[in-house]
Amino acid sequence: MLILTFILADVKISGVSYIRYTLMPDSSLSNGFYIDRAYANFISEILKNENLNLKFRYTLDLGQIKDAGKSGNYKLNPDSTIKVPNSTIVGSYFIYSKYAFLEAAYKNFKIYFGQTYNFWIKQMEDIWVYRFIEKTPTDYFSILSSADLGIAFEFNSKFIKTNFGLFNGEGYNKIEDNKFKDLELTISVYPFISNNLKIGLFGYGHYGKYKNENEKIRLNSSLAITNKLFTLSFEYSNFKGSTLTSQDTINSSLISGFISIKPNQIFDIVLRIDRYSEDRNFIIGGLVLNLSKNLRSSINYKQDKDNKFINLQTEIKF
Repeated sequence: MLILTFILADVKISGVSYIRYTLMPDSSLSNGFYIDRAYANFISEILKNENLNLKFRYTLDLGQIKDAGKSGNYKLNPDSTIKVPNSTIVGSYFIYSKYAFLEAAYKNFKIYFGQTYNFWIKQMEDIWVYRFIEKTPTDYFSILSSADLGIAFEFNSKFIKTNFGLFNGEGYNKIEDNKFKDLELTISVYPFISNNLKIGLFGYGHYGKYKNENEKIRLNSSLAITNKLFTLSFEYSNFKGSTLTSQDTINSSLISGFISIKPNQIFDIVLRIDRYSEDRNFIIGGLVLNLSKNLRSSINYKQDKDNKFINLQTEIKF
């Protein structure tokens, strides 16, 4: 159990909430209001001088259980033999710790210790910038978890940023179940930067083992071109590994691309297409209204396989 004591005067508090209204034309549940996510951030600056900056971040995460298949059976307590069926917890809200880490910064170097970012997803979110509409592709298809427990090292300059970490490998919402630790490397390179144009090349490697010692390997790459009028990005991900119960090797890939057109500061036009494995297509297309730095809204269309959605979504920051 993690016990935190804050002196409120030294803690910066912020948060964000994603609220959605959805029409589902082909579903018996034709429409509904939802809270997709809500985050509360607490950042305490422990030490700051000209050489060293030391701070602690703690983030609470509130969400809704949407998929019975992913939630599993739930026991009332460790000694209970009574199981609650999956369907009884679907729709319930949960709250847990998303981030809880110490960050030490010295010149161009940083160290993260605790429950911290997956740096690939963090980098892709900085490019995608529409998290309130949908997760990044590797997060959406559960190829990667967006946070994990471990230690990470970062070097950052104008043209290159590198993150290397050692993690449990199970993700932030699972407990460690084996003796192995996962290695992750994220590299961001900017071969061209000007006042009007920025080109980035990104790579990611992940190696670990399951409890039965079967290997898991994840390799990602991306290209992003951004300026004031548009963002164009392509991403490719490949997962190679074996399951917990079989030595058979599984190969799965993800190809994603999106374009965001920004004719002015008020609205963006967004189109994203993902192709996961051999039989799953995911499409997002819509309009984003930038009402203020703390308020954005979107009306969009989504399709995942044969499931179709029309959404009105809002991001509120405080």
